[in-house]
Amino acid sequence: MQLWTMGNKLLALAFIMASAYFADVTAAHSSLLMLLALLYIALSMAVRLLGPIKAKTGAIGSVILFLLAASAYGSPLFVLLLPFSACELAFLHGRRRAMLQAGSLLPLLFLRDGLLAGYIFVAVAAWFHYLLYSAQLMKAIGFEEELDRLRMKQERLARRLSDGQELQRSSEYTHKLEERNRLSQEIHDGVGHSMTGALIQMEAAKRLLARDPERAGQLLDNAIGISKGAIEEIRLTLHRLKPPTEQLGMSRLREKVESFGMSSGLQAGVSGNGDLESIGPLYWKIIQDNVTESLTNVLKYSGATAVHVEVSVLKRYIKAVVTDNGRGKDKIVKGLGLKGMEERAASVGGTVVADGSRGFSVTTLLPYGDKPAQ
Repeated sequence: MQLWTMGNKLLALAFIMASAYFADVTAAHSSLLMLLALLYIALSMAVRLLGPIKAKTGAIGSVILFLLAASAYGSPLFVLLLPFSACELAFLHGRRRAMLQAGSLLPLLFLRDGLLAGYIFVAVAAWFHYLLYSAQLMKAIGFEEELDRLRMKQERLARRLSDGQELQRSSEYTHKLEERNRLSQEIHDGVGHSMTGALIQMEAAKRLLARDPERAGQLLDNAIGISKGAIEEIRLTLHRLKPPTEQLGMSRLREKVESFGMSSGLQAGVSGNGDLESIGPLYWKIIQDNVTESLTNVLKYSGATAVHVEVSVLKRYIKAVVTDNGRGKDKIVKGLGLKGMEERAASVGGTVVADGSRGFSVTTLLPYGDKPAQ
């Protein structure tokens, strides 16, 4: 607002000085007008430099008094600068805008016909620009307030997300503790009692070994049987606790892809088809490494907004496909990443196919026969 007002002031002042130059005035009068113009510029700059509203208001009041004096003793054209000062006051005291607008019209009662039209034009232009600037300023303030609200909302969501992640970690830790406690109790109730019984019988057999070898042998056979049963129970317990390979592979792959989606802001999904349990650990590692490399390339080069990973077990192949909706590429240049993917697949007799015709996709094909892939 201040820059705009200062520019219009200088234009109006240039008009006043040009009018005085072409008018029939004496050299002394011309010097007086020049002095008044310089004083007006100095006062206007002082208004801009002052900080407190009260100081600015007082300075603008001094400018108005100066313009009235300059109009009376210098040139009536100085009155054309009054609307700009009224606009400056309205900018500082918006609630009194109507009163200031009415006050800026008071000079119309004293102006002659030749100056009346010019004053009306300047006053209308000044107030029009003031209202236009005020409307834009209110919009800017509204946008700033909306930005603050969105920023606060984002902070609240971030805190909720952090709290949710902390709750999830706490729940996972609690679940682990409960699982450990259950496993400990199960081993204590089953294996612990069995081993205790076997130990008691072995101690008894040790005492009877010299006096009654036959009875000692029976006790040792019983202890051996109990120990075998306990070992079998341990094996069954561990087998129940160990998740299938398919669950480990898909779980890790899904966790990796979802983590990528959260960190990159892309929509990321995973799906699986076929007998995924037949995929062995080595093949899962190749699939996960190739998927990781493909996701990195999506983030670097594709400009995509969504990516999907699909793992399928076919009749003769295991297929892992990473597709995105980003920029495709007619001619694909194999870099270190794609070559590394091909080498990993080739280590088990597989291959990698890249296609950039519709978005971008990378397909890892691994051979799969009658036996489960290891």
